[in-house]
Amino acid sequence: MQIHRECPLCHSKNLKGYAIDCVRKGPHISRVKCNSCRVVFANPMADNDELKEYYEGYYDADIYDALKFKEYSIARIKEIKFYSTEDVLREAPYIAKYKKGGKFLDVGCGLGLGLAFANQLGFELHATEYDEGAINFIKEQFDVDVYRGELMKAEFPDNYFDMVHISHVIEHVTNPRAYIKEIYRILKKGGILFIATPDIESKLYTWYRALNMFRLSVPKVIDGLEHTFIFPQRTLQNLCEAEGFTTREHTGVSIMEKFSNILRYDMSLKKKISRYIQNFFHVNQWLIVEK
Repeated sequence: MQIHRECPLCHSKNLKGYAIDCVRKGPHISRVKCNSCRVVFANPMADNDELKEYYEGYYDADIYDALKFKEYSIARIKEIKFYSTEDVLREAPYIAKYKKGGKFLDVGCGLGLGLAFANQLGFELHATEYDEGAINFIKEQFDVDVYRGELMKAEFPDNYFDMVHISHVIEHVTNPRAYIKEIYRILKKGGILFIATPDIESKLYTWYRALNMFRLSVPKVIDGLEHTFIFPQRTLQNLCEAEGFTTREHTGVSIMEKFSNILRYDMSLKKKISRYIQNFFHVNQWLIVEK
């Protein structure tokens, strides 16, 4: 564990306590907020070795097991294999709108839904992933070159990729600025970076904190305890632009989950209601930038 006396992103020492959760399982239990750049981060923070151990078997345990995520992914990949370009444009506009082909890198590809959309557009598929089970799974689905490990150690060539997709990964890493720098290096001029991640300043998170403050109680961590950095929209955009990217689109989005899917999840009624409520709030953000 690493204890940070200053913000890892902007190096300000103007920090304050934000949330704590000592009950649920995860690599972190508490978070602080930087009053200067407004990012929220885990403190103490698990180091890379601790996180690597945590993510082994990640998609077969805890929340992903409850969501039957592997079963869902298999069904979605089969469905997407019959999609036209227009179908991809409707469901994954961040890919089809900007690039029609080339080299596509999915950073922390998980079970490959991003790869499925890129595959339908004829991209050459590349990926990075920690979890060996996830790697075996996606290799059964696609012709894809996968590096097992983190992006920083993959040593991809300069100006190599046409598009980099990093969906719900940037919040898990210990040095997001280094990731953005590395992605800038390996993208071609005019290449597109797509980032999906939670938005810590969404109305749902804001109202939840206000309710706890009104009750004079310390707010709990209500998203994943494995999340290391949670960004406000402006902070994430500033980070990318500071490293040389130009913003093309930035918007808030809900979890976009069907009610029928929520009903079949192996979780308590309280958790099902919580996930359903998230459909009505922009708890996530999509950022598209260009090199």
